[in-house]
Amino acid sequence: MSASIAAIVRGRSPLIAALLVACAPMAPAPQGGVERLYVLYCGEAQIPDISPWAPGTAPGTPMLFSDNCYLIKHAKDYMLWDSGLADSLADKPDGMQGPRGMIMKRKQTLAAQLAQIGVAPADIKYLAFSHTHSDHVGNANMFTAATLYIQQAEYDAAFGPEATTRYGFAPALYEKLRANPVIKLNGDYDVFGDGSVKILSTPGHTPGHQSLLVRLPKTGAVVLSGDLVHFRDNFEARRAPSFNFDRDQSLQSIDKVAAILKSERAQLWINHDSAQSATILHAPQYVQ
Repeated sequence: MSASIAAIVRGRSPLIAALLVACAPMAPAPQGGVERLYVLYCGEAQIPDISPWAPGTAPGTPMLFSDNCYLIKHAKDYMLWDSGLADSLADKPDGMQGPRGMIMKRKQTLAAQLAQIGVAPADIKYLAFSHTHSDHVGNANMFTAATLYIQQAEYDAAFGPEATTRYGFAPALYEKLRANPVIKLNGDYDVFGDGSVKILSTPGHTPGHQSLLVRLPKTGAVVLSGDLVHFRDNFEARRAPSFNFDRDQSLQSIDKVAAILKSERAQLWINHDSAQSATILHAPQYVQ
């Protein structure tokens, strides 16, 4: 209570005093949760033949994959979800060839986009990747001030002896993270402890693949799916790429996310679905 209101209250009847206090200006309620979400351009890939990603489809059909990263501004701090293709690709106008004949490109760096919205890599204190394939961890070594949240199975696969041979990982892209604080997960995890950002264990594409549920203040719930599926038709048809780590796990994870979408009335944002990506606001604009 302010000093002026306290002076008025003194000498009044208990009823009048109570009314004066009730009408006094109140301090703003403390705010929490997610404030905004930035969708960052993190590269693209021209796929010459989509059939390995969509078994049963006619071979020879090309497709353009988008590749996004997501910066979450929470009341507590910044969290980065995925870091896209390496910024060094921006110096290669013709791109670089990747697995299954894809051509990977990057027209703008992640570092430049973060700078445009006034965020330095050291400002990011929470870091998580859907998985540790190169198009999702290409700039991981920039974020040495962050705590890494990763499934135990993914950590073991990414830093283990089979990382470069069996799973298609590129450990040099995230080698510096060995020195980061690491929270190793075995299932779903509430990142900030308030239900606003929840890591979802969705193995199958890789041993410890994960997705992210974000509850935005105006848009509502959104699931960032990583490589759970690569485009909408695969989600609807329940298809798993032929090169996934575990097909049965992949299909179970799709069913899990489908149930969450229903219960949360959430949107599914598919990282590599370029048609959907074109409909979502990108940085420096943001989604609330």
